[in-house]
Amino acid sequence: MKSINKFFIALGLVASLGLTSCVDDLNNPVIDYSDLTPEEFKNDPKGYMDRVLTECYQSLATSGYNGPGSSIISGGDAGANSFTRAVFVCNELTTDEFAWKQFGDAGQYELATMQFAADNGVMYTTYSRIYTCIALCNEFIRTVENGNFYLTENLLPVAQEYKRQVKVLRGLCYFYAIDMFGNAGYQDETMPAGTAPAQMKRAELYNKVVAGLEAVSAEWGDTYKEPSYGFVGKEACDALLAKFYLNAGVFTGTPAYDKCWAICDKIIKHHQGEGFNGSGLADSYIALFGANNDEYMSQGSRVNEIIWGIPQDGLKLQNYGGTTFYIAAGSSTSTPGLNMTNATTGLNASWTCMNARQQLSERFDWDDAGNSIDARASLWMTKKDGAKIENADITNFADGYVPVKYTNYAYDEFGGVDESKNPPASNAFADADWCVIRLAEIYLSAAEAAVLGGVGDRNAALEYINYVRERSWIEPWTVAQLTPENILNERSRELYGENCRRTDLVRHNKYAGGNYNWNWKGNVAKGGTATPIHMNLFPIPSTVISFQGYEQNPGY
Repeated sequence: MKSINKFFIALGLVASLGLTSCVDDLNNPVIDYSDLTPEEFKNDPKGYMDRVLTECYQSLATSGYNGPGSSIISGGDAGANSFTRAVFVCNELTTDEFAWKQFGDAGQYELATMQFAADNGVMYTTYSRIYTCIALCNEFIRTVENGNFYLTENLLPVAQEYKRQVKVLRGLCYFYAIDMFGNAGYQDETMPAGTAPAQMKRAELYNKVVAGLEAVSAEWGDTYKEPSYGFVGKEACDALLAKFYLNAGVFTGTPAYDKCWAICDKIIKHHQGEGFNGSGLADSYIALFGANNDEYMSQGSRVNEIIWGIPQDGLKLQNYGGTTFYIAAGSSTSTPGLNMTNATTGLNASWTCMNARQQLSERFDWDDAGNSIDARASLWMTKKDGAKIENADITNFADGYVPVKYTNYAYDEFGGVDESKNPPASNAFADADWCVIRLAEIYLSAAEAAVLGGVGDRNAALEYINYVRERSWIEPWTVAQLTPENILNERSRELYGENCRRTDLVRHNKYAGGNYNWNWKGNVAKGGTATPIHMNLFPIPSTVISFQGYEQNPGY
């Protein structure tokens, strides 16, 4: 059984420390804080505060703080417990985008075939990971506000900046909690450590989290400033708010397309002038997912399309989640008729786990040989490599195209392999950073807000979506093609694997129910079948119901 590790929830400051740090502090040794006295904290208040801040970031980047086999939640496989992987499994493997081939973890098959129930162990892992990260963020904020870092007066503004960042990290966790579980728990820094999160109605939880993020954005002022690599700032906060606003109709019953358009338009205008046709997008789609994609989320970079990314470096942030998971799960060296080697991805790991559902593959135009002009699918393993587009056998890796996206190779700005930066520093763990929100998503969200909400400028929306299409060598649309269905499909082509698909399908009323089916939905191989409409929300895990006394979501 997995459970949120009470060591991190209940013991306060001392228990939330003793972890490795990330980003600027990667070379710091593990420190055991349990024997430290207040006087020792006074010796280096900023140093200890920096370490705990980076531990909040690292809770999103790795499974644990002591190597790839460690985890900050107890039980189960450490790699499966990592934040990026846990969220991906629920947001992507339950949809028409990715098929899963290995079912060793209890509950995995039920997720892949959309038959999940409240006792699903994989879903409980995701819930546990989200709330462990929230607890760590709360503890950092609480520790600052209680004065336990013994900060001098000149460090107080630094502490306020750190608190803003941590509130944004926490906001991302709450987005996934609200999106997937609806009437989920809420806990913030005002509640004593160890207090069980109080269950809130979905709309109430949305309003509380969004109000907090809006306040943080206001504190940062009106100007976007690029944060240091790996950290978040005002723009990441606003991009997260755009995701909330786009889904406000689902989360609360009251759409907020006007707010979505306004904040997306502001972000877009900030980026215009550089990159592809002056759009702020990178010139190459492929380069955004390579080993050197940090160049698109770094302070001082010409193009910063990756508004929010989670660092992965293959050396000090080793992890069986994140981009290592994506690359390794989507490759095989043991499938007859489909020969993939580490030369394909630059990673010496092949798990034979994951490929594309037929419905995702068919959104790209393939010629008879299995090639596509669409840059977003140009690295895929297809008919030309021995794969079949259909998913007739859910356990056969060759039944389905392989959607190669992240790789462990460095690329130049136009998508060519950059030999001067290869081979990668490590071929055991990936160096490519995990994309949380890209500017391309903001462009697509603005277009959807204009079309579905009737807000903003429809001509500008068309321009926005055509930047995305033309960057990938695809013909631009006309105004007549700017429809909700087309936008939904374009989001899938552009954002597949970026933890958007389930959310998008729910928003368009194409997830649960029978408005749209896909292979293996409802455990029917060809074309799928309708599922009960209550499955638009995941169940609150039964263990959480048992421990916390929450009310279960309807239908479970």
